[in-house]
Amino acid sequence: MLCIACAKPGWPLCPVCERGLVVTHDRVISDVTVGVPFVHTGTAVRLVHNLKYRRSLAAGRFLAQAMARRVPVGATSLVPVRRSLVRRISFGIDQAGFLARAVADIVELPVLDVLRPPVWWSQRAGAPREGRTPIRFQASSVVPDGAVLVDDVFTTGSTIASAARAIEPAKHSSLVATVAGMMGTGAVMASSQGGGVTVKPRANTVRAPAAHAHSRPVHPEVAVSSRLSGRPDREEHG
Repeated sequence: MLCIACAKPGWPLCPVCERGLVVTHDRVISDVTVGVPFVHTGTAVRLVHNLKYRRSLAAGRFLAQAMARRVPVGATSLVPVRRSLVRRISFGIDQAGFLARAVADIVELPVLDVLRPPVWWSQRAGAPREGRTPIRFQASSVVPDGAVLVDDVFTTGSTIASAARAIEPAKHSSLVATVAGMMGTGAVMASSQGGGVTVKPRANTVRAPAAHAHSRPVHPEVAVSSRLSGRPDREEHG
């Protein structure tokens, strides 16, 4: 069995990739919870890239199991922040949609596939904040309060913010697999969230509350460790 991050012996991760997986805290940005299990570095980067560029479903399931533990209390539905149509066709997968469905299978929440992204937008990874053209999502139907926006990586927050505008006035929270850039450590300013916003790490010992409380029962904890089980996909067999 091969590691789902580096393809060396080990399942689901080899010892080196296990050590390279950095666990982090949830964030609260302008009173909105962002649930996130990993820092976007080392092993987490390889897992995200294997999912979105190589269609590794095992990597996606691994990330989803960790994300499921960070679903905010009071969540009513999961809303994937869809990839552009051009990239979905090019890479054969919509990583946000896959993660949302995989998390939904664990926590038993409905997936509302209502966000309609543009057909294409320029690559944003690595681009300076000031050079990023805002993405304009549209919602095909009304989204209820308690929705959780699901994506793979949180960098500046501009993509999540664009999706949030599309589902207004629904009260929402966010859930991502990894957090990148300055968002990975300490308290920082996130101007992409509509002005100067202080982002503070949250304790990892309790579930983070949703942006607004709702009457839905709290989800049971989903145990997650560095040794998560899963079926190997055909592409991991080589």
